[in-house]
Amino acid sequence: MPMTDTPRILMCPPEYYEVGYAINPWMDGNAGRMDRERARAQWEILRWSISQVAEVVTMDPEPGLPDMVFTANAGVVYVNRAIASHFMPMERRPEEPYYKRWFGANGFEELRGLPAAPGAHVEHAL
Repeated sequence: MPMTDTPRILMCPPEYYEVGYAINPWMDGNAGRMDRERARAQWEILRWSISQVAEVVTMDPEPGLPDMVFTANAGVVYVNRAIASHFMPMERRPEEPYYKRWFGANGFEELRGLPAAPGAHVEHAL
């Protein structure tokens, strides 16, 4: 994917989004309480709103990975380089190869082997 001056925002549709576990305070007490149709409608409004100021790029959702909708946590991007996230919650770790694959398939050089403290995790909400 060629680099441009137009901002690009990565989004993932909420096909498999659900709250089936709690890994942060916003999830506590909400297991099984979401409305998938409402989530999709809200996602479409958000996508349209962002598209007014940036290019929206989407990635495919994966069954069994309900939090992929939170693509702000996919990693850190600078120009054409990316550091894919390594998630602290075990529930999110299966997302990692999908984000890495997406970055690579879309022209990003993946930065690996950066020095970090033992046990360090890279998680981002930009």
